[in-house]
Amino acid sequence: MATSEGTRDSSARIQVIVAVIGLLGAVAAALISNWNHIFPKPASTQTTANSSQKTSPKKAERKVYSEGQLEVGGTWHCNLDVGAQNQVGADFWWKQDTPVKRYLMPENGAEFFVVGIRDFASLSYADMEHLQYSAQKIDGSDAQDNNIPQGTVVAYRTSEGRLGKFVVVSYGHNLTIRWVTYEK
Repeated sequence: MATSEGTRDSSARIQVIVAVIGLLGAVAAALISNWNHIFPKPASTQTTANSSQKTSPKKAERKVYSEGQLEVGGTWHCNLDVGAQNQVGADFWWKQDTPVKRYLMPENGAEFFVVGIRDFASLSYADMEHLQYSAQKIDGSDAQDNNIPQGTVVAYRTSEGRLGKFVVVSYGHNLTIRWVTYEK
């Protein structure tokens, strides 16, 4: 009889332990998925949606550090902080392996995120703050693998730590982009 009760007590303990572990997992998942709501950013870095924004929607946007349109020649390097083709402080290299195989190669710690084809103006600074940037090369081949065809918007963090975005205006051996880099 003691063996039967001992087995029942052990089985009940195991069920309680499994239930507690499951409950902890559910609480942890809820906490992780709502982290930004539970622990919001300090007020100094938050943008507020109050009546002053209604009169001036651009007020919450960061000041522009540099902007314009630039043609980056095949095999050239580009500095997105100043909008120039040069190797000094370059953020990417428009690498041409063959007439077909091309890559946007991040340099000097710059990182990129391919947003995709969308309205360039609709991507805000606040949106760019939450993207998962990468220093991985971006396939820009003249083939189906091309991740940056004409009209693609790409967000970036420059080698100097500024956020920005560009849209591919025209694509080929040379890459023409319209860019905006924001102040820190």
